[in-house]
Amino acid sequence: MEIKVDTRRVMRQWPHVEKYHNTTLRYTPDGRFPAVFERTVGKPQIIRLFVTLDEVWDYRDDSYHWDALIGENRYQDDKNHYHYDWPLTVPSPLGVHMQEYITSHAAHAETVLLNLRRYEREVTDGLVSLAQYQQVVKNVVRHFKQLCPNIVYIECCNEVEIPNFGALTMPQFYKLYQCTYHAVEELNRENSDETPLQVGCFGMSAGMTNWKYWDEFLEILARDDERKIDFYSMHEYHTNPGRILQFYVRHEAKCRALGLPQLPLLMTEYGLRTGVGDAGRPNNLQNASGEIAGMILGSYCTGLKMFPWCSFHNPNQQLGRTMFVLNEQNEYVPTPSGHVMRMLHLLGDRELLIEGYVEDNCVATTDQSGAVQVLAANPGSVAKQYDLLLCGLAPGSYQLTEYYVDEYHNNWITDHSLTALAATKTQRVQVADALRETIAMAGDSFCLFTIKKAD
Repeated sequence: MEIKVDTRRVMRQWPHVEKYHNTTLRYTPDGRFPAVFERTVGKPQIIRLFVTLDEVWDYRDDSYHWDALIGENRYQDDKNHYHYDWPLTVPSPLGVHMQEYITSHAAHAETVLLNLRRYEREVTDGLVSLAQYQQVVKNVVRHFKQLCPNIVYIECCNEVEIPNFGALTMPQFYKLYQCTYHAVEELNRENSDETPLQVGCFGMSAGMTNWKYWDEFLEILARDDERKIDFYSMHEYHTNPGRILQFYVRHEAKCRALGLPQLPLLMTEYGLRTGVGDAGRPNNLQNASGEIAGMILGSYCTGLKMFPWCSFHNPNQQLGRTMFVLNEQNEYVPTPSGHVMRMLHLLGDRELLIEGYVEDNCVATTDQSGAVQVLAANPGSVAKQYDLLLCGLAPGSYQLTEYYVDEYHNNWITDHSLTALAATKTQRVQVADALRETIAMAGDSFCLFTIKKAD
């Protein structure tokens, strides 16, 4: 594959797609982690945090547990309480409580998207009333908003169409969403001097695969004359990045047809899916190399914000999709998926023209200093030669630095001594009219090249 970059042709401002990030409540790092994440990947513009309502509110006695130990199941012997994803839940390895999780992440992000989930099934089955649910949502949002004023976005529920999250129909779910937006409206009226909270939903799983649920949800939303919605949210896990564009185009067309507002579409989870077993979970290199094309393609969809899954997760369950792990020295270190976010962070602020078609696997940028950055991915199992050609550079001496990631390079999973992204090649080159470089890319690999004038 040839990557021919015209360094004189700026195409657009590069939108820095790595500004939106996910956490998990199911395997929670301690308060040190968000600072490590910010130093490595940059400060998130939006960080997605979770509150599981059954951990902070007990429906049996109407008691609140604002600083509950995350992952401690008080309902094991309660036959009336739905199972949700409790069987997959592991308490935080560091004994983290709810408020440490929320406040530490919020302190290292510009704004917070707070996802509220659980009790979906208890409300639907009549164990918890809609009025109770609305009041609990209001109390929970108020409490954490007081702790973290940068909470702005409230996301109602998560993948409610699948069994682990309630197995609800869209009419059943919509009643919960109405409770949530009414609770947010009440809070905004009570706190009219503050930046208003925004509300949206519903984190639908599997994107295009589950379009039938999204279509039905939009139909119900359009019939609600009292609706309040500030953003839409959905998830996509697949090796085909074209599904991102397909969903986006279809969603925009459906909203126009129904007279619904054109609002931000938040892909609040994004990652690869490589099969049907074990939730189709990829290995870390597959996920890292494969998500680059999706994020480049998604960057052209106005209003789409992509939240890759996930900053830190249980390595015994989701090693393939976690960006960081806690090593034996009690340090947070990046995996290849973390290196992708680091590389995206290191890109410049203006995108350069790449001539020809590179299947969205490459992007080139420049920054205010005139340095050039090229990120190239080779997803899939086939090794390829990549020929880099940079045209339009001023004659002179340049420093070319290569940061290559594959099974053996910059991969903590196969070599625990590799605890940070490191240069795999640095050389000084003389340029007359163009710079040429060739690299053999293994299957499921990716590389960042930086080119700048030598001192």
